[in-house]
Amino acid sequence: MKKLTGIYLCAVFVLAALVFASCAGGASAKESKAVFNDVLGKEWILLEVRTQGKTVSIDRNKLDAGFPNGAFTIKFEEDRVNGVGAPNRYFGPYTVSNKTISIGTVASTMMLALFEPEELKEHEFFDYLSNAKRWDLQSGKLELYSTNSSGAETVLVFGPK
Repeated sequence: MKKLTGIYLCAVFVLAALVFASCAGGASAKESKAVFNDVLGKEWILLEVRTQGKTVSIDRNKLDAGFPNGAFTIKFEEDRVNGVGAPNRYFGPYTVSNKTISIGTVASTMMLALFEPEELKEHEFFDYLSNAKRWDLQSGKLELYSTNSSGAETVLVFGPK
C-alpha cells in the first residue's frame, strides 16, 4: 500500500510539473517571434508616434494629400535604410541583431518643408531614427523604440504601405 501511495505522489508531482511547464510555455508564446527578414524590402508608413503617455496618430489621408510622393516612410534593405521624411528623401546605414537596431546618421536631400504634418518636424523624425535602439513587429506593425530630445522613450509605429 505504501508503495502505491509513493507512486501516486510521484505521478501527481510529475503531472503538476508538466502543468507548470505548459503554463510557462504559454507565456513565452506571447512574445514576438518576428525576425528582421519580415521587415526587409517592404516599405513602411508612419501611423503613430507614442511618447510620455501621449499618442499622436498620423492622418495618412491628409499627409498623402500634402505629399503625393509619400511622407514619413521607411524601408530597410540589406545594409541601408531609406525613405521619405517630409518632404526630403533620406538614407543611411543600419545594423540589426535580434531585437536591437542601430541606425546611423541619415543623409537627406535639402528641400524646404512648407508645413509640418501632425506637428512632427522632419528633423525630429530623423533624430528618432538615429536614436532607435530596438525594433519589434506587433500585429503586423513595425515598432521602432527610440528616445526624444528629453530622453523619454518614443515609439514610432509603422504599417505596411
